[in-house]
Amino acid sequence: MQIEFLGPVYPTSRKAVNAFTDILNMILLSDNIVEFNRNLLQRNRSGRLSAHFSWSFANYTFSLWQRVGSGSDICFGHKLIELHYVTLVCKDRRRANITTH
Repeated sequence: MQIEFLGPVYPTSRKAVNAFTDILNMILLSDNIVEFNRNLLQRNRSGRLSAHFSWSFANYTFSLWQRVGSGSDICFGHKLIELHYVTLVCKDRRRANITTH
């Protein structure tokens, strides 16, 4: 799977960088958009992810924006990621090879 980043992630705080990493990992480990959405909602129960990022599931596309500060209603002017749903289920997609010890 190839994910194109449309702009930089600003290190507004360490928690913002960690939240972005969590979202990116969820994208990589999900088998489809429904699983990704479910995981995103479960991980965001305390608002830890949405405090730093805003997202949308519209027109068969997941879009992600970064907030200018924790809990801010204002986002930076560029999207970070725009991911079409089909990307998560395409035939040539390779699941991450994860080994734990």
